[in-house]
Amino acid sequence: MPIRGSRHRDAPQRWEWLWIAACLVILSGAVIPLLMLGPDGSLDEASRAKLRLLSMPVYAGTILMLMRWPARLLDVVCRNWPLALLLLLALLSALWSVAPGLTVRRAIALMMSVSLAYLIAIRFSPRDQIRLLAWVLCGCTLASLLVGLALPSLGRMPGDPAFRGVFVHKNVLGWLASFSVLLGLAALHDRSAARRRAGWIILAIGWAGTLLSASVTSFFAASLTVVMAHMAGMIARRHGLARLCLGLALILGAAAFFVLLALSLVPLLEALGKDATLTGRIPLWKLIDPEIAARPMLGHGYGAFWSEGNHAAWRIWGAAGWEAPHAHNGYRDLMLGVGLVGTGLFAVMILRAMKQAFDLYLAAPEEGWLWCILAIWWSLVLNLSESTFLMQNDLMWLLLAIAVVTVSRAHAEARYGATASLRRMAPAI
Repeated sequence: MPIRGSRHRDAPQRWEWLWIAACLVILSGAVIPLLMLGPDGSLDEASRAKLRLLSMPVYAGTILMLMRWPARLLDVVCRNWPLALLLLLALLSALWSVAPGLTVRRAIALMMSVSLAYLIAIRFSPRDQIRLLAWVLCGCTLASLLVGLALPSLGRMPGDPAFRGVFVHKNVLGWLASFSVLLGLAALHDRSAARRRAGWIILAIGWAGTLLSASVTSFFAASLTVVMAHMAGMIARRHGLARLCLGLALILGAAAFFVLLALSLVPLLEALGKDATLTGRIPLWKLIDPEIAARPMLGHGYGAFWSEGNHAAWRIWGAAGWEAPHAHNGYRDLMLGVGLVGTGLFAVMILRAMKQAFDLYLAAPEEGWLWCILAIWWSLVLNLSESTFLMQNDLMWLLLAIAVVTVSRAHAEARYGATASLRRMAPAI
């Protein structure tokens, strides 16, 4: 397992840090989409097409950079075979898709998204991934807070005091701010005192953005991530049978929580006087479930269900009374797109990644592996009422992919005795 190492001769250069940070900012949807909003506060199709073009230089640059390390790229792809098969399934689903051309285009964009995750996993250690992501996400969050305070007509939701900052919607700010919370929690466990101090600043910015965005899902995800961080720390401080028992308790507790949430969510919301429909989500899910059952094994084709050419989508929109862009539930969108086969591959990928991340964290708790654990957990919680799993050109999916690819590569190196130690994946301070 990881041992202390000296500065790696193949460390990322400053231009790599700057280029990848710029790519992440573009994919976050900061500033530019906000400036392109129409008079009605929405983006028309022409604006969306222009925004899609912004991702082209990102992926072109990523491919060119990956061509410098073909052996490493092949290695990280093979190390995480469930993700590779999932990407292949998304592309092959064009054969049975309700919109084959759309599926092909979106599957290619998905592969390009994951290529950036591969690049970051190859070039940056977990500790430096925290540093890179904190600069981008906290920077965007802090900029959003300043815009919301200085320019409320631009930085807040129309007719709503909730901050949206440099984004088109408060939920996007909430997601990035909420994710900043987990980065701060991970930084608090770093072996560097300077990074631990920075962790408190990251936490403060993250919580401020989460609260001022008024995004309930983001607050919920951040709160449960704090609980997970505490539990992971408790497990790391124990050994032998005590560690095993606490780990099993965590697994059973998480499973029980999700079951209890599914059974009691609506009665709980009604008791609290809140919207028991989750802003129209629950009626939408009731309409979606029969469509999932209609094609359970392979789905309707990746990224194809919510398209204007799909009659089933129009039936749902008509019955729901609004044109939902997705299921507002990542698990249902997985089933709609790639069916039980794809959802099964996704589950294997997540369970495998979580085990690998915990193995690495318990062996070296100060090396940044906690962020990978928390990123996986945060994504699982967020997708209870949002859809980011397997989304092309989506920063939230990219962050999950980075964590999954990073732990699979590092775990294989540790297990099979790679020559380079895990601490030499990127420069030490």
